[in-house]
Amino acid sequence: MTKARTIANLGTGFVNISDTGTEGTKVASGTTAQRGSTAGQIRFNSETGLAEYYTGTEFKVIDSPPTVTAVSPLEVASDEGGNITFTITGSNFQSGAVVKFIGSDATEITASTTTVTNSTTISAVIARSSFVGAKEPYDVRVVNSSGLSGTLDNQINVDVSPTWSTASGTLTTITDKSTGTHVTVSATDADGDTVSYSETGGTVLTTAGLTLNSSTGAISGDPTDVASSTTYSFTLRATANSKTVDRAFNIIVNLGLDGSSSARAFNTVSDGDSHVVNGNQYYIKTSSGSSEQLYFYKYNNYAYALVGLRYQSSSAQTDINTNSQVGSISNQATFHLGTTKINYINNQVGLLLIPQQASGALNTANIYANLFRYNSLPEIPSDTFTNAHAGESSSGFQARGVNLSTLNPNSLPTNGFVSLQDNAHEGGNQILSYFSDPSNITNGGTNPIGIRWSNNGGRGYYNDVGGVNDVTGASRNLTDSPIISIFLLAR
Repeated sequence: MTKARTIANLGTGFVNISDTGTEGTKVASGTTAQRGSTAGQIRFNSETGLAEYYTGTEFKVIDSPPTVTAVSPLEVASDEGGNITFTITGSNFQSGAVVKFIGSDATEITASTTTVTNSTTISAVIARSSFVGAKEPYDVRVVNSSGLSGTLDNQINVDVSPTWSTASGTLTTITDKSTGTHVTVSATDADGDTVSYSETGGTVLTTAGLTLNSSTGAISGDPTDVASSTTYSFTLRATANSKTVDRAFNIIVNLGLDGSSSARAFNTVSDGDSHVVNGNQYYIKTSSGSSEQLYFYKYNNYAYALVGLRYQSSSAQTDINTNSQVGSISNQATFHLGTTKINYINNQVGLLLIPQQASGALNTANIYANLFRYNSLPEIPSDTFTNAHAGESSSGFQARGVNLSTLNPNSLPTNGFVSLQDNAHEGGNQILSYFSDPSNITNGGTNPIGIRWSNNGGRGYYNDVGGVNDVTGASRNLTDSPIISIFLLAR
């Protein structure tokens, strides 16, 4: 059998030694502290259990490096805080191994703890915030205590949750008559992933009659009718890839003022611009806060309320104030402006007087009318039809003709007005006789359509040819006027 032999230091050295045995050649063995210092020395380190050699500057371990074959998970949400644990699989993992993560810019971060479960499995713990999206993907490296390492490239990506751009709280205040898109929410994603939107924790938007567009974040629809101001609170979720972020919002839905009921009465005539259908009745509030129904009409997309009329009778009337019906379309209703109707006129856009041959409701094909003002303001004195108002020839109550198809009540004309003429025949509580046509307005003029206050008194203003309309004698009576209907509209 082969015997182990000890070669003594013979002082002459050996050259090209050849060991023909089969058991192996035993080299020097000892602890780390017993290492020599001569370059080229080979020895067995009894502490590490590995062979090593000395380069002249350091000892190098003779060993196989570890191999990394897989890592899990492959994604880190760096904005979530706390630690994340990675499971690394491979081979030749040794006690004392350390796990490192190498960014795309070659920077290294080291796991705070590395646990070698066995030679094929390692558990590594590190803070999520250590990873930076700009440095993805990260390589995974296992460094054994021997200094040898194994690396698996491009394994770990950073995926953060999307960020809301829209502030929490009230998104918008709408009415239950509003339609279309009411508001749009938005969120962004640092990784450039597409963001989608959804409601979470309930179906409040559906209950409110609203729809959330999952792609654009637009909230639209016809809100469910409410009895009073209602706040709908809900939570929306923004999702990018698999990451989500929630935020609480609310939408306030108020009672829509469409004039359909006393509770929904218009505050002003102009509130009816988007609701009025010609000839229908709508509720509007008076100055006292109560409401009543008036007929409404629309010209050039602007609403006007009927506040008085003289309805056509079978013959000319001799007494124009035989009853006090106002705003109704019934036979022989007379023209008398009630106090509450004045509340719709003063400090608004004035008064429109439309004379026309009519058999009932106002014919909106008639587009010529008179616009009144008082002391240069778009209103009339509240006692216009009950007192004489003498001495107003130079200022005060004035009128001009207008074309309703082009009139913009938000930018009223300021020229072309003529004053009502006072005279000895002026009387109170009288009303209206029509005797001229609107040809002047048709041709671009501004003269009022010839109408006069008349019964047994006399008040008049210019007609379309520029004369003062004040006749005398029996012809002043309404029995001499045509059989007409006259409508008084307020804006």
